[in-house]
Amino acid sequence: MAEGALAGLSLLHDVPNYRESTPTKVIEYMARGIPVVTTPLPGAASLVGRVGCGTIVPFGEVGAVADAVVQCVLHLRADAERRAAMGARGYVEALNHYHWPAVAGEFVTLLERWAQAPSPVAALPDRSPAGRLANLSGQNV
Repeated sequence: MAEGALAGLSLLHDVPNYRESTPTKVIEYMARGIPVVTTPLPGAASLVGRVGCGTIVPFGEVGAVADAVVQCVLHLRADAERRAAMGARGYVEALNHYHWPAVAGEFVTLLERWAQAPSPVAALPDRSPAGRLANLSGQNV
């Protein structure tokens, strides 16, 4: 459904869960060569701003955000060359830095390192029924 879109929207609120990551939809739009319109969450704003593949609209009052989105989309519709350039920059970034073959080796290395690390769960008390009984042995019940 995204093919042929003037822009992809990622209009998320400024909440802690979103502040800590880059929304997947931003990278998915980039991978499709679609300019991104996003709110200024740190990950999204940094990526879109650095690559120059979209526009950042403010958080806040819905009317102001809607006006900013409409203006952005109207500008993108009127300037096909700019729209294509933004989409191409996003596509190249996604291909080079977020495409599975580009990151697979790093991801596998990270998984292997985690697999060799001591489990933090091993330090927790055994909460299973058998573990609770074992913990009670030696205590006056």
